Amino acid sequence: MAAGACFCVYQRTGALPVNRNLSDLRAQVTALQPQRAAHILGCEETAAELARRWGEDEEKARYAALLHDVTKQYSHAEQLKLVEKYGIIIDAAFDRFPALAHAETGAAVARAEYDMAEDIVLAIRYHTTGRPGMTLLEKILYLADYIEPNRSFPGLEDTRTLAFQDLDAAVLRSTADCLIYNLKKSRPVHPITVETYNELVEQANLTQNL
Repeated sequence: MAAGACFCVYQRTGALPVNRNLSDLRAQVTALQPQRAAHILGCEETAAELARRWGEDEEKARYAALLHDVTKQYSHAEQLKLVEKYGIIIDAAFDRFPALAHAETGAAVARAEYDMAEDIVLAIRYHTTGRPGMTLLEKILYLADYIEPNRSFPGLEDTRTLAFQDLDAAVLRSTADCLIYNLKKSRPVHPITVETYNELVEQANLTQNL
């Protein structure tokens, strides 16, 4: 698939100017490779459940989830073409962590091609790494991507349960799990994820000391 195509994963139907209709987006997702579609739709439902639980706008959570992997299938070379197309400012981490590049390019596509609100764009931008000072919507997408029902690994059920009891604790646990997983495999960790973990730990310690 050429990176210069009208739109990345989800092709426009012409029925809507920017595909702001959830059912239209959902239909486009179902046309993807089955495993990818199942993940995205599972993420959507989980994000909606978390939004209802924690008082976030459910529609925004659904849009963010449906678009969070919109450029996931692109090669790194194609990601770089999107960087040029949308004028994305990147740093050394973009090349060092190619598997995470789709978060930046996907956010740009959501803004430029789908006219998404900036809070949705930022949720997509940070759904792989987290970031210090995450908004509620960002936390919801970050967690939904991690705990959606098609994922399965040791300890995940505990994190799923925690996500509906203590959102910040669940974000901390998922971030810690990410760090541990990469350290065990001697893989580098994105610096923003480390900063996110440090902030979450400091906040948790402050809460415990109150």
